[in-house]
Amino acid sequence: MLKRIVTYSLIGVLALSAAMFMAGLAVKKGNTGRIAPGVTVCGRDVSGMTLDEAERLLAELVPGTVTEVRSRFLPEMREEIEERGKTINEETIALTVQENEVCVTVRGPMFRPDTEKMLQSVAAKSSEVKVWEWLYAAVTGRPYRVREAEASFLWEEARFGEAIALLCELTERERKDATVAWENGRINVTESVRGYRLETESLWQEAEDVAREAIDRMQEGPVEGLVLRFYVKGTALMPGISTTQARNCNTVIGSFTTSYAGAGRGRVQNLHVGAGKLHGTVVLPGEEFSVAAALMPFTEANGYAAGGTYIGGQLSESIGGGVCQLSSTLYNALLQTHLTITERHPHSLPVGYVSLGQDAAIAGDYKDLKVKNTTKSPVLLLCETTGTEVKVTVYGSKGAKREGVTLESVVTEEKKDGVTVEVYRIETGEDGKVIREKVSEDRYGRR
Repeated sequence: MLKRIVTYSLIGVLALSAAMFMAGLAVKKGNTGRIAPGVTVCGRDVSGMTLDEAERLLAELVPGTVTEVRSRFLPEMREEIEERGKTINEETIALTVQENEVCVTVRGPMFRPDTEKMLQSVAAKSSEVKVWEWLYAAVTGRPYRVREAEASFLWEEARFGEAIALLCELTERERKDATVAWENGRINVTESVRGYRLETESLWQEAEDVAREAIDRMQEGPVEGLVLRFYVKGTALMPGISTTQARNCNTVIGSFTTSYAGAGRGRVQNLHVGAGKLHGTVVLPGEEFSVAAALMPFTEANGYAAGGTYIGGQLSESIGGGVCQLSSTLYNALLQTHLTITERHPHSLPVGYVSLGQDAAIAGDYKDLKVKNTTKSPVLLLCETTGTEVKVTVYGSKGAKREGVTLESVVTEEKKDGVTVEVYRIETGEDGKVIREKVSEDRYGRR
């Protein structure tokens, strides 16, 4: 009897289980294409929704975001920034200027749902729901178990980049050195401009950290709104040459003239062409100027002609011959200044346009006249020909000028094959003190 009761009971349980399974299967089939009961994302119930409906809900999970990016700016750029702000679309981006600080405010989400990844997680959680759980939910109106799908969000990096780009556009600029030029018979100075550069590398790192924190919050549950605030440090870039430095280039610190009266046509042409290449040269503070580099190449294509020159201790002709008179004239002008002559060479034989020992030869890549501007202001070189004379004038700061300079050439040794000469610079200061300084010692052959 007991055995029969047990048997009928098992049959009844199996029949009930089968009925419940079939009923649950029917419920599940009737909800084909819909998310199983008990599946949530960020605490939002997506049960019974289609994937399309769930996708629309996921878009609503992104909280409204206000992003503020601030930085300082150069005071002289204020008007320019305010004018630029008038052209900005305030529906999406707002610009405010307070004192020396500008703020770019971006209205709108800085994040978006990773829809594909979240829907995959929803589908995976939905597939975990058993058939009987479908029936349970249909009967009781509530899920047997809640399954939270993984929430995933992406940072709108490009949108944040637009805000940074705008801030850079508003506040950054390249620095510009003041310039000195000889124009219309006078020195013209263009003013220097301070530059400004934002430290965006550290900002991007900070933004990535903030974005990760915000995403963590959104994944934990609904977030009403986010306000992201950033401050970007900036650095003022000072010009290498200030306006004051450039304007200090206002004093004739050296001047010298030599004659080329009676010179041949080629030599005259070379002096004229070479003077044009030197004229208006600006040597910046700390810069070394090479006369040879400014004049070369000595070719007909570069304007030069054949002219007299010394080659191997003999008078000959070569293209560009005669330009040494330009370097020698400049050398004598430079000796009147506090500029540093870093290279100078004598000719092999004496020349007729300057005193013995006061010449400066130019030859290939082994003889050059070089000068370094050791002052704090630009130096301007003017070199002009008149038809019979070449004149070099050097402009610089008042402090670069030596007072009362005269040169003295002293022959210290004289032989059949040549002479040795020492050159002294004699400077008389405003206090009447005389300084006698040896500047060179050279040996010349006989013509």
